[in-house]
Amino acid sequence: MVGVDDTGPRWRRVVAVIWLIAVAGLWIFAMALVGFDAITGLASVAFAVVGAVLLVRRPENGLAWVFLAIAATSVVVGSGAAYAQHALAHGWPAARFVAWLADFAAPPTVGLVAGVLPQLFPTGRALSPRWRWPLLAATGYTVLTPVGNGFYPQHLESVASFPNPYAIPAAKVVSEILIATALPLGLVAIGGTVASLVLRWRRATGDERQQLKWFAVAICLLPIPLALHDASNQLGNALISAMFVLIALTIGTAILRYHLYDLDLVISRTVAYLAVSAVVAGLYLAIVGLVEAGTRGSATLALHVIAAVAAAAAFHPLRVRLQRSVDRLFYGDRARPYDAVAGLAQRLESALAPEDVLPTVVRTVAGALRLPYVGIELHESGGWRVVAEHGHRRGATDVYPMAYQGAAVGRMLVCARGPGEALGAADHRLLADLARQAGVAAQAALATTELLRSRAELVTAREEERRRLRRDLHDGLGPTLAGVTMGLHAAQTFVDRDPDEAKRMLAGLEAQVEEAIADIRRLVYGLRPPALDEFGLVRALQLHAARIETEPSGFEIVIDSPASGLGRLPAAVEVAAYRIVTEALTNVTRHARAHTCTVRLCLNGALELDVIDDGRGLDASRPPGVGIAAMRERAAELGGVLAIEGLHPGTRVHARLPVASLP
Repeated sequence: MVGVDDTGPRWRRVVAVIWLIAVAGLWIFAMALVGFDAITGLASVAFAVVGAVLLVRRPENGLAWVFLAIAATSVVVGSGAAYAQHALAHGWPAARFVAWLADFAAPPTVGLVAGVLPQLFPTGRALSPRWRWPLLAATGYTVLTPVGNGFYPQHLESVASFPNPYAIPAAKVVSEILIATALPLGLVAIGGTVASLVLRWRRATGDERQQLKWFAVAICLLPIPLALHDASNQLGNALISAMFVLIALTIGTAILRYHLYDLDLVISRTVAYLAVSAVVAGLYLAIVGLVEAGTRGSATLALHVIAAVAAAAAFHPLRVRLQRSVDRLFYGDRARPYDAVAGLAQRLESALAPEDVLPTVVRTVAGALRLPYVGIELHESGGWRVVAEHGHRRGATDVYPMAYQGAAVGRMLVCARGPGEALGAADHRLLADLARQAGVAAQAALATTELLRSRAELVTAREEERRRLRRDLHDGLGPTLAGVTMGLHAAQTFVDRDPDEAKRMLAGLEAQVEEAIADIRRLVYGLRPPALDEFGLVRALQLHAARIETEPSGFEIVIDSPASGLGRLPAAVEVAAYRIVTEALTNVTRHARAHTCTVRLCLNGALELDVIDDGRGLDASRPPGVGIAAMRERAAELGGVLAIEGLHPGTRVHARLPVASLP
């Protein structure tokens, strides 16, 4: 048998083969009797094939026996009716019994297909123990209905105008009670079927969600032949049979090989074409109806052809528009990556405030791709920090790196559309592209935020410096000068009376004035070292190095600079370079135990500084001190960089300070 392998116990394979041969044999027998009219029995063969394969390949799934039961009851209905009709016409035996048996098997087929199968799909078990009651209701309908109808005085449906040969008039009341009991059980079963499928869909994750998609496709196709049944009974029956064959194969595929296929494309195309077909059919009927009304029912074949051509002409533009709407419903802008990227760019153009850029990105991506959660994290010294998010995070997230000019900026976190439903390849490609675009936006937002922060820090630093100057002048220099003034007034009173006391007081005032001058020099030096204005950067560093070398330590400092000099540098660059070098030299003298230290200065599009010593190098166990932090801040204030690296032996401090062009 095709599709059945040698796995599992032998008895299951034997049962599967016998069952399939019996069902197929009965269908072939019916075909031989009534020809094309027995085509509806092909669905029985399809259910038998799928049930046999499931019995061998998925024996733990109870749906295998449900499929085999549907195949048995449905083939009895179709083949039994065919035999009964032919037997009554030719006097063959058991015609009445077979006709009665065909009617008897019809309700179980309906109960199994509509009540039992959907409640057990796809696992072969009820949704939970509490959901056994709708399943028991379906089983009750499947059992009580054939028993009640089987002995009720009525005509059979399998053979027209043929009375029930096994009717028991005395038990009519009992049959009516059974039928009346079975009806609400059937309604409960149908309600339980719908509710369990909806709830199972909401709880489904991953593989089970894909299986339910296959089942949804199979059910959605069934209304088409049902709608055509009234127009052509024979064609409708054939199409219904074909649909049930497709349902059996689709459900079997969902259980056995669901993970090989992504049904999103199939579903979207099916919905779009069904909608287009309905619109085109409505357009055709509207044109024909208007023509019939205008000609009073005398429309010619040519007018029908014109109506058909007009409806056909509208097919393509309608399909394009409806397909676009359906794709947007299913995928958002995944089907049109350019629209998603363009939409993101348009939103970013309108987000003027830096703090609104990243929230706009996550809202746009979530809305464009119909995602329940999108977040953006930026990397900081302490780890990842969420800076923008939209929706609520549920389950695992997919991570897409955000980079700018090859450097990592952050990462985008995305949750799948449904619990456990992984994103497809098209989603991953588009999200990776959007993350790259978001990386540029994130870098721009970070740069703008950093600029605003730097400006705020500069303003704060300026005000703090002003506050310090005010405090020093008010609390230090001011009282000193006030004291000098009072001392001069007092000395004046002693000039004539006691010249010696006046001289002593003037000597004390002289010391106070010298202290005031020292305070003024200290304040000025704190603002900008005077040596920079008097001698320039290189000479000021040489003087500072000479003061260090005078100490009895045998320490030698070499200042290496271009012979032509550094030219005129911006004041801020000179101060930053001087402070960085002097702080580096202080660290060397205090901690490095070095014998020599070389300071190199060069102008190469920017002022580059190198302070290299031959000491014991960096101590990894000690955290960076305040001096190193101050050097980094001075470089960063000018948009420069500072790096410290260990050598063998020694340490190198390198700084690069941008030099703006001077007028």
